Amino acid sequence: MQINQLVIAHFRNITNAQLEPSRHVNIIYGENGSGKTSVLEAIYSLGFGRSFRTHQVRQVVQDENEALTLFTRVRDAEDGEIQKVGFRRYRNGETEIRMNGESEKRFSLLAKLMPIQLITPEGVTLVTDGPKERRQYMDWGLFHVEQSYYPQWLTFSRLLKQRNSLLKQRSYHQQGGAYWDQQLATAGEAVTNARAAYLTGLNQQLNKYCQQFLPQYEFEFRLLQGWQEQQTLSEALAAKLELDLRQGFTSVGPTKAEWQIRVDGVDARERLSRGQLKLLVAALRLVQSADYAERLGKRCVILVDDLPAELDAENQQRLCNALLESGSQVFITAIRKEELQHRFENAEVRLFHVEQGTIKND
Repeated sequence: MQINQLVIAHFRNITNAQLEPSRHVNIIYGENGSGKTSVLEAIYSLGFGRSFRTHQVRQVVQDENEALTLFTRVRDAEDGEIQKVGFRRYRNGETEIRMNGESEKRFSLLAKLMPIQLITPEGVTLVTDGPKERRQYMDWGLFHVEQSYYPQWLTFSRLLKQRNSLLKQRSYHQQGGAYWDQQLATAGEAVTNARAAYLTGLNQQLNKYCQQFLPQYEFEFRLLQGWQEQQTLSEALAAKLELDLRQGFTSVGPTKAEWQIRVDGVDARERLSRGQLKLLVAALRLVQSADYAERLGKRCVILVDDLPAELDAENQQRLCNALLESGSQVFITAIRKEELQHRFENAEVRLFHVEQGTIKND
């Protein structure tokens, strides 16, 4: 997928802008606070239905306006088909979604069409912070490459909601809680098996990318499934039933899962510096993008915010080379165009200068 045209209106500090980006590399530059990150934020929102900086709509809709508008024409790089998609989101949270002139109700349709990978200086939280973001990493990949996963996840979520309702209402035994546990265990095992297979597939490519950035180490994903490894989920639910009855919610299962990156057998958080963690996270995003391309024959759009930050010249060049090799359409921000332009000498590069929320082709 490639963005042919992007329209941004009343989005944070961008009043009205229209971009026609390169299908290869796009450098968006300007001083801090000029609005360049808002361009990435807008593209990300088209693929996720929300900003990566806040979940509060009112913080994204520009002051004194009731709604923001995002619109794009995207081109399938394989067959050349053009699709027109976008949405308008109001300050009160209401949303209008349009695809090829037709109204839609679900952001999942946009997400399928707009696979986005984001690399930011703050992105090291994927490895360093709590497990929620790591679960989202797995589930994003499975949502895009495994057609059966989303229905499996919806089934599991529905059953989990039912069990938690019984626990909270103190009616677990009276309303057949054991039956719901059997159903939940079956659905949860299916979700977990899909996650395990997905991470196994990523392992095959992980070291290929990490060798470009951190060749001195060996890396491996390790899934922590959300309950003790020697138990089935059914056994784990039974073992924790008394605790769950007291707490009023389910304490084990796929919603407690996460993964670790092991570096020479040790948790990456204990072995790598912050700069090395940034390179690792870049590799993780590129690995996921490569897996998507290999399975579906299409490519993600890759967004990189403030690429020069915390990287020396050699590692900046390594990352730029990897971005080019991915074959993806790339949007990168920097303060000065000179920081990056020379790193893409053999690529088609388009420059966009952002100043006080105004975007101009350079």
